[in-house]
Amino acid sequence: MDVYVARQAIFDINKEVIAYEVLFRNNNIDNEFISIKNVNPTLDVIRNSFFVIGINKITGGKKAFVNFDEELIKSEIIERFSKDHLAVEVLESVKPDYVIIDCCRRLKEKGYIIALDDFSYNEQFDKLMKYIDIIKVDFLVTKGKERKEIISKIKNTNINIKFLAEKVETEEEYREALSYGYSYFQGYFFCRPVIISGRDVSGYKFTYMNLINELNKETVNIEVVEALVKSDVFLSYKLLKEANSAYHYIKRKIVSIRDAIMIIGINELKRWIFIITLKQIGENNIDELVRMSLIRASFMEVVSKKFHLDIPAFDAFLTGIFSLIHVLLKMPIEKILIDLPISSDVKDALLGKNNIILELLELTIEYEKGNWIEVNKLIKKFELNEEFVGNCYLNSIINLKILEEI
Repeated sequence: MDVYVARQAIFDINKEVIAYEVLFRNNNIDNEFISIKNVNPTLDVIRNSFFVIGINKITGGKKAFVNFDEELIKSEIIERFSKDHLAVEVLESVKPDYVIIDCCRRLKEKGYIIALDDFSYNEQFDKLMKYIDIIKVDFLVTKGKERKEIISKIKNTNINIKFLAEKVETEEEYREALSYGYSYFQGYFFCRPVIISGRDVSGYKFTYMNLINELNKETVNIEVVEALVKSDVFLSYKLLKEANSAYHYIKRKIVSIRDAIMIIGINELKRWIFIITLKQIGENNIDELVRMSLIRASFMEVVSKKFHLDIPAFDAFLTGIFSLIHVLLKMPIEKILIDLPISSDVKDALLGKNNIILELLELTIEYEKGNWIEVNKLIKKFELNEEFVGNCYLNSIINLKILEEI
């Protein structure tokens, strides 16, 4: 069965990722999460994710929050999966009758985390509350007073319940939720740039720009590249580590920077340097921003290659890599791009100027948000194969660990 799989980070009060909500969509159903539709397809998808693919590969070892409808909760399917890997999200459409309450009691006793999704207070849920760990409140639907009152009402029935603010889109909303006593947060608030005036690109973690400039020349001077790498102890260490990794299948130990450069190759070295640059910029920042950038880069590169889009694959890769750089650096994107040695097409896409690279970036962002209707529109516009696109994104998530180890 053809399936889209995406994930959305769940943060704690320190903006550390503690779990991912895993989103599924059947390619045969327009903009429907499979869990809403019927038992068998959902079971197939969850089984494939947990056992065939490996849920830990999708979530990076974090707990997976998965939506379950009334039929699935009553079917006892959940108990086939480990409580260590799964958190049960009870959909807002589920009626809390005595059977559902008993199912939640049983799951709670077995150690599963149970969350109520898109919760709006109703007295009929009071008897269920003793078995609930987390309540998710939709910040797009609720307003300030209601967001706060939900907490005080629920605390009267179960003081141990924690609250998750979802669809939090701005730093202001995050701070508001924090002030009300919310413990967890989900949304794109962490992707919004908080600009710090007076910050300068040249003096802030762009020590690799000279190296990138040299690598971008039509005729690359290996001696200059070698000298630039040697001038940075961290870069020298990382390069030798990469050259000696199992990926390159070299039997002898590589101890020379020159040999390491030749083994990795100029094209791969360029790609590698940009990843290192991104990770250096991402130090002391929200880790998820770097992860998302790497997933975007990998996905865009593979899609552009496979479907022979009128985009150089490396440009597609760079657009993904630097799509959140303004958030990481807390600077206007216009200022950052002055010093970045990338093509004008990539710069235009990052500035939001309409071109084919920007459209591919938009497809990537809509996919990571789980906006399946928009994903389908863009897939049709590009004349892409739906199943392959879904597999590309899933593989980009799974292969993230490889890029993170660079």
